[in-house]
Amino acid sequence: MDVTLPVADVESALAHPLVEALLSAGSDGALVIDASDRRILAMNDRARTLLGYAPSEPSGCQCKRMMNSPACATTCPLTALLKGDRPGAELDLYYRGADGGRVLHAHTRMLLLRGPDGTPLAGLELFRDLTEVRRLRQQLKERRSLHGIIGKSAAMQPLYDLVEQVAPYDLPVLVTGESGVGKERFADALQHLSARADGPFVRINCAALTPALVASELFGHRKGAFTGAVADRRGRFEEAHGGTLFLDEVGELAADVQAKLLRVLQEGELQRVGEERTRRVDVRVLAATNRDLRAEVAGGRFREDLYYRLVGVELVIPPLRDRLEDLPLLTEHLLGRFDEDEDEVGRGRPARALTLSEDGLGDLASRPWPGNVRELENVLRLAWIRTPVGGKIGVRELGGSIAPAGAAAAVPEGTLAEIEAAAIERALAVHGGNVSAAARALGIDRTTLHRKLRKAGE
Repeated sequence: MDVTLPVADVESALAHPLVEALLSAGSDGALVIDASDRRILAMNDRARTLLGYAPSEPSGCQCKRMMNSPACATTCPLTALLKGDRPGAELDLYYRGADGGRVLHAHTRMLLLRGPDGTPLAGLELFRDLTEVRRLRQQLKERRSLHGIIGKSAAMQPLYDLVEQVAPYDLPVLVTGESGVGKERFADALQHLSARADGPFVRINCAALTPALVASELFGHRKGAFTGAVADRRGRFEEAHGGTLFLDEVGELAADVQAKLLRVLQEGELQRVGEERTRRVDVRVLAATNRDLRAEVAGGRFREDLYYRLVGVELVIPPLRDRLEDLPLLTEHLLGRFDEDEDEVGRGRPARALTLSEDGLGDLASRPWPGNVRELENVLRLAWIRTPVGGKIGVRELGGSIAPAGAAAAVPEGTLAEIEAAAIERALAVHGGNVSAAARALGIDRTTLHRKLRKAGE
């Protein structure tokens, strides 16, 4: 929105009754920002409180320093108005304030103050804390999912909020949690909700790379740089140019690779292995680890400066044992996914339409789940194979026993070879002899299953 004032300079604009009235409003934070150099010309007490500034602190710094928001580089509402983009003048934004440690989610409106000849003088930004609004929304209805993330427990609600707050901005996000909690699902959601959603999304598992190849995989290499480098090759950073790179198990990177990664994050440029020229890249980095990187930093195994480059925001994913109330929802989701996956049910085969019995749910709730959601998925997949079409999954199908909560699950009868042979036979029967589908259901590759079948036939 444009407001034309009968004054031609910013000092007179600050003294105009309309501007004074907006600054004195107590419910919204209010800032006046110089249109030319983006200095803060004035701010009211509510803005100081929301952003964590003392009454005595001066307000002459640039707005990006005061607001400390990722939006300053990507979706600045004042820039939007100056470019004539009216819809950009009203946004929900994420501010970090003076100390950088708070998360203020605010609804922002920007007014463009012009002189009598139409010259832009200043922006008047009004912003309102959305914390209470979000709390009331949560009281009205618990959220059950967000782009592939499943759970309605109290532990999941603030994570949904934080994902939505930070996803639109080029802020690095570190996703932490035990193995199997679903960290990659959160990375998927961050990418899907980001401004880079239409760009490339490149994933790399740092733990799966050999030390000799990790630098080449990340940064690329020049032909002849090492034995086997038969052609020039782009690395994952270049493949992700204009989009997002997801570094899974980033805590496994060696020290020399950490140093090279830090340079890319700091400078936005890289060098391929064996090459002297630098290449510019525009990439948002998401990272995940099951390690305690703070402890790794303290132990000298992970660079402190790299840690702070990666942890613009940290998402700490709770283990399954701390959100057992999500078990029914997760179970329903996973069983439905098995039914919808053609590779699981076999092309042209009907869905199995299985449900979980009360005893089965009780058995699942009694387990410690050290492997978290990934372990739950594997348990349910085997139970899905064992259960007839349209049946109920009970304790027997889950491989457990009807016993008091906390008791150990029963071990299936027979030798290990007999148990394995029976599982293979069931998987092949369910998938109509399709070896590839049976191997996926059993969690092994096709070659391994063929080898086991040959051994069983000897």
